[in-house]
Amino acid sequence: MKMKIKNKMQACKIDEDAVSMNGIGPFCEHPRKENCWIYKGRMPVSNCCVTIEENYVEISNFKVHLPSKRQSGHGSNMVEDIRKAFPNYIIWVDTWNCSRGFWEKMKERGKIDIIANDYPWPCINTTCKVCHSDRKVPTRRFFE
Repeated sequence: MKMKIKNKMQACKIDEDAVSMNGIGPFCEHPRKENCWIYKGRMPVSNCCVTIEENYVEISNFKVHLPSKRQSGHGSNMVEDIRKAFPNYIIWVDTWNCSRGFWEKMKERGKIDIIANDYPWPCINTTCKVCHSDRKVPTRRFFE
C-alpha cells in the first residue's frame, strides 16, 4: 500500500531540515533530544540516532527493520556511513546481549571505538532467546 502525503508543505519542510555531515546524510534533528540526529541515509531498510558531544558520538536506536534484511550487510554499511560522517570522533555504543557480537565485529573492523557497557544487558524484546533464555512464562506477543 502506498502512503499518500497529505501536506506537501510538511514534506518539503522535512527536506529543508535534513543536513549532511562530511557528505553523508540525510540527518534530521531529533525532535525531543538535544544534540541528537536521526540518520536516514539507509531508509527504508535501516536507521539510527547519533548523539554528538564534544569529540564523542554515541550511536543508539540502531535498527535494520525487517528480520529478512538482517545479516546482509545493511547494519555494517550504516555503521560505516556513521564513521565516514564523523571521522575524527570517538564513536561508542551501549549494547544488548543479543547484539554484542555485531558491535564487537564493528569494533574489530575499526568502525566504532568503544562498547561502553562491559556487563550483560538483556534487550526489551521478551521473545529474544539470547537475552531471555531462562524465561519461564509464555511470551505475550511477537516482537520485530
